[in-house]
Amino acid sequence: MKADIPVSCIIDAHVHSPVMKNAKDVNEYLRKLIDSGIGGAVILGIPPFKDLLLKVSYDDILTEYERTKYLIEKFAEEVKDFLTPENLFIMAHQISESFCHFIKHQEISALSNFTVLFPANLSLEPDVLSTILERSLNEGFKGFKIISTLFFKHLDDPSVEATIEVANEKGLPVTIHGGCDPGIWELPKFCKYGDPSKLDRILNKYKDAKIIIAHAGGYSAIAPGVFIDETLELVKKYPNVYIDTSALPVQLIPIVMKMFPRDRIMYGSDYPAVSNANPRNYMEDVFLTLLSSGISKRDLEKFAHENAESIFDIECLSQNYDLINP
Repeated sequence: MKADIPVSCIIDAHVHSPVMKNAKDVNEYLRKLIDSGIGGAVILGIPPFKDLLLKVSYDDILTEYERTKYLIEKFAEEVKDFLTPENLFIMAHQISESFCHFIKHQEISALSNFTVLFPANLSLEPDVLSTILERSLNEGFKGFKIISTLFFKHLDDPSVEATIEVANEKGLPVTIHGGCDPGIWELPKFCKYGDPSKLDRILNKYKDAKIIIAHAGGYSAIAPGVFIDETLELVKKYPNVYIDTSALPVQLIPIVMKMFPRDRIMYGSDYPAVSNANPRNYMEDVFLTLLSSGISKRDLEKFAHENAESIFDIECLSQNYDLINP
């Protein structure tokens, strides 16, 4: 980390992991995170959803693309060549082929500065899902991840409520994807499933659940910040709702910092989805941009690690430490 970044330690509250088959793979992954300058991380899984994706044909994508092409040309001029129907279709299927199988997650969770959240399979019936979620806690997971877009379900779905109910009973955090997603979910027809405002009824019922809305609800290549206003309304209404800023454009993060309460916002990268080659560069850009925007050092400490330490019950370690045993 650059010496002029004025924080004592950084927890990345939103990273994903590749398929890891053995302890060597796990240690290589953790070392890359550590080498980027972080002192801890929240590792999130992507659940299996390939069968659902197969129901969406290329013709469906092409039709939706033609319907909303004007939005891409108007708001995403710089990346419009990347957002072709072919690329969106291929990217979605690539994601479906690479969802994470957690091997050695118990060992990762045993480290005091890393935690692993179990991905909720929203295609299951709520009672079946609840059983699986409870079982995952005995396997070393310390909370849950909900990503409703991949299942083409709104965030008021019974499976979402079942996940939050289990987390509420166990006093564990739930990170919920907010906004669009890479691939076909950049298109409005599919992005709508990432609208956090649909959570309102469930949040009104489970007011003690620790809810983190990822990306501040704003993940989108076409319209960055797409559901930030909806997310802000939830944060204002419910004191148990937090956000992370993962995958947001760097220039948008100071705006988000000024909009949201400083004790309910956390740094995240979305690595390796963002800054795949070098997560350190993204981190440095974020913190130096925040420093130059006038965010106080005290608030930077909250954003960098203090809020995540409290919410996820992990500690930020700035010194060297052992990884897992083979």
